This record gives sequence, C-alpha cells and structure tokens, in this order.
Amino acid sequence: MAKTSLSLVLPDYAVLFGNELNRAMLPQLMKTVIAKAAFTHDSSGAYQQLMQLFSPDAPHNADLPMAALRQGSVNSLCADPCYLHPDRDKLLLFYRDLDLGIEEANAFAHYLQPLFDEFGGRLQVQTADQWLLQLAEPVMTQFSAKEGLHGQTVTDFLPTGDNAENWLRLWNEIQMLLFECPLNQAREAAGKVPINSLWFWGNGVLTQSWQSWSLVSGHHDTLQTLVTLSHSSYQPVMDHFDKVSDKQLHIEPLVVDKEWQTQLEGLSANWLLPAIKALKKWQLKELNLIVPEWGCYRLTPFSAWRCW
Repeated sequence: MAKTSLSLVLPDYAVLFGNELNRAMLPQLMKTVIAKAAFTHDSSGAYQQLMQLFSPDAPHNADLPMAALRQGSVNSLCADPCYLHPDRDKLLLFYRDLDLGIEEANAFAHYLQPLFDEFGGRLQVQTADQWLLQLAEPVMTQFSAKEGLHGQTVTDFLPTGDNAENWLRLWNEIQMLLFECPLNQAREAAGKVPINSLWFWGNGVLTQSWQSWSLVSGHHDTLQTLVTLSHSSYQPVMDHFDKVSDKQLHIEPLVVDKEWQTQLEGLSANWLLPAIKALKKWQLKELNLIVPEWGCYRLTPFSAWRCW
C-alpha cells in the first residue's frame, strides 16, 4: 500500500459540518465522504490543530505559543482587541467580525499605550485584530488562548499564577479607559460593537520537536512560520490536488462573507474528487478531512470503495 497521505484542514467550516441544517447544503460527494469516513470528534481550534500537525508531541496547554509564532520576542504577549458583552453576572468574549480597520486599530493602540508604560510595555499592531505587547521581561503568568472562547464566559479563563493580580488590574483599567473612548462612541454611532478590552494570551512554550511535510499549501496566519520551523516544503498558491506527495497538507479556510455553496463545490471538485480517485487507485494511503472545532474524517482506500 502506498505510504502517502493528504490532510485537508478547513478552518471555519465547523459552522457547516457541525450544524445539521447547514450540512444539508454540502455537495453530494462531500456527504459521501462523511458517510464512509471514520469520524473522530475534536473541538480544538485551528491554531491548536495546526500545532499538532506540525508538532504532534507539543503539550496540550491552556495557552498556545502564538506570540512566538507571530514573530514576537521571548518577552512578548498577544494582546488582541475584543468585545466583552455583559450578560447578567457574566462577561462573554467576542473577537470575530469586529469590523475593525487597521487605522482604527492603530488609533486604539495609541489611546491605550499610556497604561502599558508602567509595565515597560509597547503595543504593536500587526493586523487590525492581531496585536503584540512587547515587554521588558518574560511573563510568568498563565493565560488562556482565545481560540474557542468566542461567545464564551471568560470567568474560568482569566490569568492565573505569578503576578496574575496585576494583569487583572490592568485588564480592568483597559476596560474603564475604553468605556468613554471617543473611538468607541463613533463606532457605536455607526452601529458597530465597541472595542472595550484586550485579550492577553499566546505565551505558551514553543516546542523544539517538529514534523516535516513533503508539501504544504494554502494560507493561514501562522502557516509560514510553522513551515519554516518544521523545514517543510511550501507552495502558497495551489488551487487543486494534482500530484501525490508522501505527506501533503493543504489549508483551505472558509471565507465567511463569500458565497458558501460556491466554496463548497470548489473544495469538492478541486480537492475531494481527485483525492478519492487517488485513494481508489491506492496512490493515497489516507485522506484526512480536518474541521477545526468539530473533528476529523479519515478515509482510506478500503473505505473509499465501500458501497454503503
């Protein structure tokens, strides 16, 4: 049997696979794959899934080494903008679809910077929704990765350990300062949610044990760094499966604000169909359809030939 494999990682597709009504819109070929494949439930998000694919021995911790993957220093933290929504006696975290532009993000960072002077910290806006906090010394406090917390209560995910009380105090001061921020007044007048907090995370330990892939393709914000660290071969633009590699990995995120059906049909025709043909010819040992925050569908040549 061939020792080749193809793993397709589908960030943000959980909204389709994890919802019974949305699953009805999947192309027939994709429904067939789901029916024939062995399914393993896994609620891990895209960042955690990618870390496990590139470093299977990496520990499962509450936090991820995201600051390092964003090219930060050993003294860096992620400090991403978010919206905290009060719900009775709870605070719910929202960090997706904030409709925040890069100029507005820089303005917010400039507005908040004085709070970080006491820590010897400097806010750096990398993208509108990804910020780094550069500090003078390493942080020993334990934080929680924001991934998977969208819409969740924050109570059980606040900082713990050394110096946690100072980080909680800073977190509260950020919220108080942003409460009366003119930038937020303008956002709310425009019908947008306010940016009323930052979520500190990303100081997990970066592993030194990496798994190399013979071919990696697609786009994700940490992919280039993971490819470099693992010494994998990278082809950013690859719109279909046309050649069998020993171990191939492709990342195909769902573009939420574009037509879902078109993306599903493209994924089915350009990747699933040729991969299944390769399975039936025994050119592939396995096809893994990995849906972050949902699970993994594993198809082998035997299951590809199943008639039920």
